Amino acid sequence: MKQSMIFAFLFLMNININAQNPFLKIKAKAPNKLKLGQTYVLKTSVVHNFNIEKTGGLTCTLLNGKTHVSVDGWFINIFPFQYFTTILNTPFETEFSFTVPNDYKGNFEINLVANVDQIKDSIHFVVPTYK
Repeated sequence: MKQSMIFAFLFLMNININAQNPFLKIKAKAPNKLKLGQTYVLKTSVVHNFNIEKTGGLTCTLLNGKTHVSVDGWFINIFPFQYFTTILNTPFETEFSFTVPNDYKGNFEINLVANVDQIKDSIHFVVPTYK
């Protein structure tokens, strides 16, 4: 009986310890495809479980789908970086606006990266374009 109680106690302590591990999670829904010349607002949310305030950063990078070279300036990605402060039980929500150039050809990539201290999350989308 005593061993069962000790095992149960250790099991519960392990669950509690794992539940307290800090995490970041980016949530965003990228478009399936975009028309040339179209402006798009990418709504993004960073969810976390920090119980103290910390400052972090969220970066949105746009890359050419073939060459993987930045097209941020060409796509008029004016604010590619956002600072945020973690507030308990409150996700950070922001938007990244960009416009697909009229003469762009092929796919492009959207890379989102969130950092707080040494904790990081990233998400990657490939978006085709059409006329």
